[in-house]
Amino acid sequence: MNPLNVDVEAARAAWRQADEPSLRRRRWIAGLAAAGLVDFAIISLYQLGVIRHLPDPPGRVFESDKVNASPKAFATGVPDGTLGALLYAATMVLAAAGGTRKTGRSRIFDWLLAGAAIAGAAGALDYLRDMIFKQQRACPYCLTGAAINLAVVPLALKELR
Repeated sequence: MNPLNVDVEAARAAWRQADEPSLRRRRWIAGLAAAGLVDFAIISLYQLGVIRHLPDPPGRVFESDKVNASPKAFATGVPDGTLGALLYAATMVLAAAGGTRKTGRSRIFDWLLAGAAIAGAAGALDYLRDMIFKQQRACPYCLTGAAINLAVVPLALKELR
């Protein structure tokens, strides 16, 4: 056994072969978080100056460069894209931790996963408010991230049952 009291071999087998509702939900959560991680890696590279311009779809409403270089995007002193990427990575870890109840997954991981999902959704809604009312421009990368964050919440909350 490991420090988390997880049967590692059984957890590995469950992840690779089992098909129970909790694993299916957490696979979806991990897949959504992986997509969000890619999305926010692109935003992060722009905010860090690696990428000089974020391409936008046609339309006057889109201006990703403005949104991702705004004061709100750097409010903590850290580019928010990197914080979002960190949250997506943590969400993947929390979705994966411990396998199943039979293999030793602790309920604490379900609570932490739900907390991460709620934090991501709250951050997304706050950022959407800022884009609409202050920036008056939209960022398709941010909208994608917001949709992912909102989609994870009901999946994560079902894990608390």
